[in-house]
Amino acid sequence: MSLVPRAVRVGAAHALRGHRERSKARRCDVMVLSRAKSGRTWLRAMLSRLYQQHYGLPEAQLIEFDNFHRQCEAVPRILFTHGFYLRDLLASDAGRRRFADKKALFLVRHPCDVAVSEYFQSTRRASEHKRDLYGVDEGAAMFDFVMGGALGLPGILEYLNAWTPVVSALPQARILRYEDLRARPAEMLAPALELLGAPFSEQTVDEAVAFTSFDNLKELERTDFYKNSRLKPKDPSDPDSFKVRRGKVGGYRDYFTPEQVRAMEELVRTRLAPSLGYGHDVATAPVEPS
Repeated sequence: MSLVPRAVRVGAAHALRGHRERSKARRCDVMVLSRAKSGRTWLRAMLSRLYQQHYGLPEAQLIEFDNFHRQCEAVPRILFTHGFYLRDLLASDAGRRRFADKKALFLVRHPCDVAVSEYFQSTRRASEHKRDLYGVDEGAAMFDFVMGGALGLPGILEYLNAWTPVVSALPQARILRYEDLRARPAEMLAPALELLGAPFSEQTVDEAVAFTSFDNLKELERTDFYKNSRLKPKDPSDPDSFKVRRGKVGGYRDYFTPEQVRAMEELVRTRLAPSLGYGHDVATAPVEPS
């Protein structure tokens, strides 16, 4: 047990993480912003594969800010971030001017699916340090976790409502929905790749999409292909401890009673800004593509 009070530990950890994040944001060429559990690792793997295939870079690595750029200057410095330490900066006029030359991609996902995925991340994968940092109750029932707190729906909806206008105000930004990317990955990657200025052929894109299909990505995680903790199960015998767990669109409905599903969907409908397309049509959200 630490002798340092929790408030002091958490405050120091957040201060250090914030300093590192803001430093990288100033140096990056592209920001890929998303709430945790929105498909960011999948997108990271696809982009990594594209740059690897196009520039002949080693395959068993993932983009980690500037590691690809150091190997090949044609690859931009890409910051994958949840943005928790950047929102106030980017929401100000001075901050937006400072970042006017940055390209930004905002990856969003249905809040109910995010909340369920966050539950498994927090209770099956997160380290003791991370659970301490975010005040996770390992013993919380899934529905209670999803309906309360910063990691559940209230925090997720607040995040999406706050970040959407901030991103929309940036001169070079795109919003990408996870559900659209799952249904039509090659087609929906096109605007993101245009934003990146990436010169990939149709064949290279198709190969990257196939290589990072969920079945193959899960196998790559199982065999520790990337030698990277981002894609490594906490417990190989527990399917819910894998980073690539299900990826199912609308999969949250599989875990709750009809009454609980209605309560979750009503919270999204009444609290989420409709521009993202998850509010008023939430009961008819797209199903998993066959």
